Amino acid sequence: MTNRLRFLQFANGLMYFGPLLAGLGGFGWRVVPAFTLIFALWLFVMNPADWPRGGAEWRAPDSLLNAGGRLVVQVLLVALLFGLGRGIGGVMGSTPQIPVMLPVGLSFLAIPLARLIWTPGPRSASPDAWPTAGDSGASLPCDPDLAFRMTQPLADLPAETALGQIEAHLAALAPHLPPDLLLRALWERGQAPEAPRHLRQAFILQATDAHGAELCAGQAAPVRALQIAAGDDALLILFATRCSALLQQNVDVWGDCPNAAALEAVAARSGPEAARTLRALAALNLRLAPLNGDGRGVVRAG
Repeated sequence: MTNRLRFLQFANGLMYFGPLLAGLGGFGWRVVPAFTLIFALWLFVMNPADWPRGGAEWRAPDSLLNAGGRLVVQVLLVALLFGLGRGIGGVMGSTPQIPVMLPVGLSFLAIPLARLIWTPGPRSASPDAWPTAGDSGASLPCDPDLAFRMTQPLADLPAETALGQIEAHLAALAPHLPPDLLLRALWERGQAPEAPRHLRQAFILQATDAHGAELCAGQAAPVRALQIAAGDDALLILFATRCSALLQQNVDVWGDCPNAAALEAVAARSGPEAARTLRALAALNLRLAPLNGDGRGVVRAG
């Protein structure tokens, strides 16, 4: 699976190299529309779920606006690469003699090559929808080793990375990994003795995400988030705040969250602010406790 990702990156680079080589060869700007068409075709072939289907969807104003915006982005990208190639050629002081079809053919070859390497996922119900249990196995990789490797860029971030940047990395990984595999990879990385702090933040963010919690029901991800945050007041505050919001949004995740006794035990060993937020979460847990009303329900482990 890792080799497939590398080959896909190679195909992507091949497509970008086309307009760069065309600019280096001194061809006129008349070739820009051809590369723009290739780049747009790449988007359509590799991400069919992002495009309208049928005449009715294409006639919708939002669909036309989105498609037009993507086309403009491709024009700008091609023009940038082409201009960069022209600039490199000018600095070199010489123009290599190459046929015009060579750079065009290289870019176009990237499309069937990438399609052979990677099968795009099915269309989602909405652009923000997460994979469901029914389709995640068919469209997303199920290799834990691949999931671990795909989180390497996140692991390489500086230790003091802002939460917003961590969330952006998680959002970028979401379409390519089932949430349970993403959680597992983050847990393995966050549990390592030398794990930087931002990896534990990433696990807490993912474990308390509303969409992921639905798809990972029964795995007690918030319980693990409490474990990974223990000993760090800032992480405990982050966990308690997000877990409270999660419970208020979806009471059905109550069984996957730490019970009041576990929260109180951690609060007793924490600083004042962390203890306050943890006890507020424990009080919410008690209010939402189904049937028994005492917060001592057994947390399901998965």
